[in-house]
Amino acid sequence: MSLAKYNALLKVMEYSSITKAAEEIGYTQSGISYMIKTLENEIGFPLLIRSKEGVIPTENAIKLKPILNRLMATQHELELAVNDIRNEGEECIKIGSYNSMLLDWVPRIMKRFFLKYPNADVNLIEGNDSELEEMLTKGEIDVAFTAEAVPEGFCFLPLAEDPFFVIMPQNHVLTSKESLEIEDLFDFELILPDEKYYSWINYYIEDSTDTTSGHLNYSLRDASSILYVVANELAISILPQRAMPFIPDNVAIRPFKENYFRRLGIAYPDKRKIPNIITDFLNISGETVAAKKL
Repeated sequence: MSLAKYNALLKVMEYSSITKAAEEIGYTQSGISYMIKTLENEIGFPLLIRSKEGVIPTENAIKLKPILNRLMATQHELELAVNDIRNEGEECIKIGSYNSMLLDWVPRIMKRFFLKYPNADVNLIEGNDSELEEMLTKGEIDVAFTAEAVPEGFCFLPLAEDPFFVIMPQNHVLTSKESLEIEDLFDFELILPDEKYYSWINYYIEDSTDTTSGHLNYSLRDASSILYVVANELAISILPQRAMPFIPDNVAIRPFKENYFRRLGIAYPDKRKIPNIITDFLNISGETVAAKKL
């Protein structure tokens, strides 16, 4: 009897659904059904009761559940031990990040991290949303400081909310307002970052009921370039707070009336499959943010 069959049974019991269990562990529905049927044949008694309302475990399956949970926990512990042995003496972590976080968050977190891993080899790689996603899925980086939308199969550790602001020349008519609606912007020349670079901005823009007026330009991916365009009175824009390391003297910023933000944090693989050095990095990152709002 294989551990995969035990895991399939536990997932079906957890969700009371073969379909949801199949989605969770990456099998087809028929594949899960076949594993459960095979397991029932091997042990000699039914494990699940199938009905129109869903799937419920038999009394015998309920008796086996705590034992199977311990068995699966032991398997995960074994996998972690094997990973640690393989990586012994190879204290290395590859970190992807937005430029704004490399300048602000990452140095503060790394200062604490090196107290525990003074000899660690750390590789820092800058990227935008799509680049970080590609590097994660290819295994080119271990973790990524990014926004909440992460690739399928990865987890997300939230660290902070990053509010969006409207930026405009100091003499712009919208400076008369203390806060703005999305719709206030569409009568003016509006320049936004590259669509793949700040996908959260595009989400709020596309959610608006009227995006036909004004001029939308997705040609610049660098926040500093956008700030200079605005400073020269060529357009207004929307940027998240942490993407603006400085504000030129002749640029004004205004908040939105609604709480528009992107949630920033760390994307990482399943904790059950990563070495201790990455787990410690995640914990240290969370502690650093909790100790001082970055």
